[in-house]
Amino acid sequence: MKARKIILLLIIAIFLIGCSEKNEKIQLIETNAESSTIYQNDNIKIKIADNIDEKETIYTSILNEIQKIGEFSPIENLEVQISKQYLVPNIDKIIKCDTKFIETEEFKKELIKKSYGIYDNWISEGLYAKLFDTEKSEVDFAKYYANRNFSLFGARFFESFVTKEEVENVKAASIDLVKYLLENNKKEEIIKNNINISDIKEWAKEKNIDLSYQNEIQSLMNRMEAYRVADKFIINTREEVNGFKIDISIAEIEAGDEITEQYDTAEKIEKIILRFDRDIEAIKRGIEKDAPKFYTEYKEVLNNVPKVEYIFYTNANQIADGGYVLQGDGKINLRDMIVQAHEYCHFLFHSAFTENDIAINKPSWIDEGIANYLDAAYSEAYAELVEDSITYIVNFEISELASEELTENERREIKKLRTEEVKIFIENDIDINNINEVVKYKNKKVLENHLRVLSKVKFNQILDSKSNDGSAPLDLMTEGDSMDYHKNFSFFNYLVEEYGLGKMLYLNVADFNGLTYKEVFGKTFNELRVDWMNYLKENIKGIESIL
Repeated sequence: MKARKIILLLIIAIFLIGCSEKNEKIQLIETNAESSTIYQNDNIKIKIADNIDEKETIYTSILNEIQKIGEFSPIENLEVQISKQYLVPNIDKIIKCDTKFIETEEFKKELIKKSYGIYDNWISEGLYAKLFDTEKSEVDFAKYYANRNFSLFGARFFESFVTKEEVENVKAASIDLVKYLLENNKKEEIIKNNINISDIKEWAKEKNIDLSYQNEIQSLMNRMEAYRVADKFIINTREEVNGFKIDISIAEIEAGDEITEQYDTAEKIEKIILRFDRDIEAIKRGIEKDAPKFYTEYKEVLNNVPKVEYIFYTNANQIADGGYVLQGDGKINLRDMIVQAHEYCHFLFHSAFTENDIAINKPSWIDEGIANYLDAAYSEAYAELVEDSITYIVNFEISELASEELTENERREIKKLRTEEVKIFIENDIDINNINEVVKYKNKKVLENHLRVLSKVKFNQILDSKSNDGSAPLDLMTEGDSMDYHKNFSFFNYLVEEYGLGKMLYLNVADFNGLTYKEVFGKTFNELRVDWMNYLKENIKGIESIL
């Protein structure tokens, strides 16, 4: 009897402990700081500026929200800053906003995401519905997805492109899926962003949803978020594979016709992101294969790249060419998606190294040469560029230059140049009728790159464009900057093919103070130029006609 009483007391004690843990209130310590009041403990920090009216009311409101979140699972890390100066909410790592934003559903969803380190909108949408007891729309998923691809990153997260009905339908799927996962003991997996396709197969089967498209984009499943803030639509990813942030102007979207085919838009964006991923991984694997010593030495640097902010320009006049990177500002500016891999290489071989306290002071010809070679040799985007370029050359019509102020001789020379390019393709087994086969091979892509850039030089010469292409009186490595921008690509490609990729990549971290070509290559700049020309003539049939 005594033993039974002890067991009963233990059960009651365990029950009471469990209840006290669940109902334990979050305690924050108040301190005064310069121009603000801070409420915090080890995991939570709420900072409210003195310019905010009714600070206590605002604090109590936020505390009530995070109390609900904390009762679901302990909060890992959360910081909120409230001030009148935060007219446009900043919700990347810290939630910085004004008092208007804290009254919105989006604020509560951001609290959930930041409390547990969740990126994914579909998870925060489902948890928001559970924690704040919201109603969800009843949707016939089988009917809705009969003619649509199911994507956890789709319509709900491209609100600027879609109809309200589409948003609500995909939102309902997110809520229903999170509810299903919680019922199947996947709480920890949800909070740790560790949901796999296999975890949702039974749910999809019950709802008669085809997961084939989600399988195609599964690498996006636990690392993507998208949200609208003021006049921007922002896409954000975790850093593991390809950390970046994209701001898309809402004004430019809304200025056009209403877009009703959401999935077409969403799939285009998803495919761009996945190609970014593949190209970045392909470039790193290419370095690992063809420059193994360099890769081993700088592996941690190459695989821990700072988050990139992509700026997309739709106005062709905003960027003279396809894109550019300004060293140190963390941004890649793009007008043409095809040049992303090239510009990423600039970012990779500067920002990633300087972030690790490795001084980078290379001349621009090496910086441009590295970006061009890695893009041409390994990226999928360059394969698309090859296809576009060859198609243009093969189908070139002199009438396309009608708007240009050209002389008859210039038109004749340009037409001759295009004809010579086609002949060179054929002579070097570049099958212009099967470009997909061509771009499978690194050597053929690099050969095409030689031809492309040298043809560009020839084109500029026909138009009498001024190009800086002097010699090197002191024969310093920096004198390579005197070479024509496009011609340098071919020169750098030659040096890679002759001396190895590893040797050229090590120049990224070299001390160029007084360094000469003779020290690095055993030859002067002018001797290398002669060897390069001879190499081209020996390895690319018919190239003399455009040199």
